[in-house]
Amino acid sequence: MGKGKRLKKLRRTSEASFSDKFQETFTRDFQKEVKNSELWDEIVAQYGEKRALEIIRECKAEVKTDMEIK
Repeated sequence: MGKGKRLKKLRRTSEASFSDKFQETFTRDFQKEVKNSELWDEIVAQYGEKRALEIIRECKAEVKTDMEIK
């Protein structure tokens, strides 16, 4: 197997693509920003600490890579 085939195979079998990693990082940063905002205090006051943490975990970024450019 040549170098090109090895690298191609390595890229295909890598754990996550760029968009997946970007999505995870964006989600984590967004959740952190919400926890540090004034909105977080309101959510905790309204729903309680446990439910607020569940709500924040449900917030996930969605990266769309197949957008059309006009």
